[in-house]
Amino acid sequence: MHLRGLRAGRTATRTASLHPHRPAGARFVALALLLGATSLLMSGCTLFSSPQNTFAPAGEVAHDQRNLYLITMWPAVAIMILVEGMILFLVVRFRRRKTDTALPPQVHGNNRLEIAWTVAPIILLALFVVPVISGIVDLAKRPDNAVQIDVTGVQWAWQFSYQNPNNPDGPPIAGHFGDPLHVPVGEDVFVRLHSDNVIHSFWVPKLAGKIDVIPSRTNHMWFRGDEVGTFAGQCAEFCGLSHADMRFTVVVEPRADYDAYVGGLAAAQQPAASDQLARQGD
Repeated sequence: MHLRGLRAGRTATRTASLHPHRPAGARFVALALLLGATSLLMSGCTLFSSPQNTFAPAGEVAHDQRNLYLITMWPAVAIMILVEGMILFLVVRFRRRKTDTALPPQVHGNNRLEIAWTVAPIILLALFVVPVISGIVDLAKRPDNAVQIDVTGVQWAWQFSYQNPNNPDGPPIAGHFGDPLHVPVGEDVFVRLHSDNVIHSFWVPKLAGKIDVIPSRTNHMWFRGDEVGTFAGQCAEFCGLSHADMRFTVVVEPRADYDAYVGGLAAAQQPAASDQLARQGD
């Protein structure tokens, strides 16, 4: 018995030496360094000046989509704070102390709590149903009297085609690959999305959410630019080695400037069409 007690004492001493108690001051220093590094990292972020910031919308669709996101985000943040706060409280309040010599009472469960955290999410989700579903349905509608533009994604550029002002029912007027997308300010724009190779994703963060561009399928979306200016867009789906070249710019301009731009494209393509008809006649 005496030898067994000595061995047990040596084992406990060796275990204590392998796991020395860390002083409280060291823990606070480590926490302060972590918070400082996190603050320094976040100070390099630009919250509202980023050209692709979805929290600074410049159009109706982007504004509605941001609101839908906030409707679900803030309750999630509140739940996270509540849960993490309770965890920290329980860890600190019921931590093991030096005077504790036995395990605390073991509790299997609490029926009231289990019913509460089952029913509460159901009620919370039920409150989300109406605004979220109605918002999704409204965003999926095609607005009346919208400007129609066809967008074609290739490897690795975008081409934008516009309705002919002289022949709205005729074939669209195709711009050059890589040219900006021009739209009139304050008017709804209905976009038809095409791809002749791989899957792309059309995204202008400050004007509308992303929509996939799929071969052999025509997807559609709509947006409206409420501010005159230029807005950054990109392909949000990896589409090959030069995926980074799929960036583009949307120019939101007054109606007169938009008509002049589309009219210039139509005038530039008219001689080419006339020459082709003349060759066919020969």
